[in-house]
Amino acid sequence: MIKKLSDGPVVMTVQSASLTEGNYGTQIQFVGQEDGAAEDTVLYIAERSAARQLERLSLSTQNVAGVALRFEQVQKDGRTYNNIYRADPGQVAATPAPAAYTPAAPAPSAPAAKVGSYDLYAECLQNAASMVLAMGEETGVQVSGSDIVAAAATLFIQASRR
Repeated sequence: MIKKLSDGPVVMTVQSASLTEGNYGTQIQFVGQEDGAAEDTVLYIAERSAARQLERLSLSTQNVAGVALRFEQVQKDGRTYNNIYRADPGQVAATPAPAAYTPAAPAPSAPAAKVGSYDLYAECLQNAASMVLAMGEETGVQVSGSDIVAAAATLFIQASRR
């Protein structure tokens, strides 16, 4: 079944990715399986956008098979952007349709929120350190503590918006 990202995010384990000519120029066709889906899910994303997102994840169309990914479309400053992320193990389930906005209940106390933020930042720092150091080893580029902190801040901001 062909899905459109404008209908909401898609989380699936990719089976294949290939270049194809579509109605909107060269695109990458992602074929994969969403948990609980009876048939394969097919997504088409513009080649330039998809290739850039895969490169950011150290992936390509040749080595993406078997990887669980989250595809989403966001609006920013009147423009539409496609994002691709590695899916968390718990995310590889049937993706629900976007829910209507409901305000969150107020936090019971300020210290509990600080502990949650602290734990989230610690997790982001750990992930950033392993990612940046691994990329440094792969590319031979020397990395510094400020590179790791910058990556951790980016991950923290992104995680805080969810």
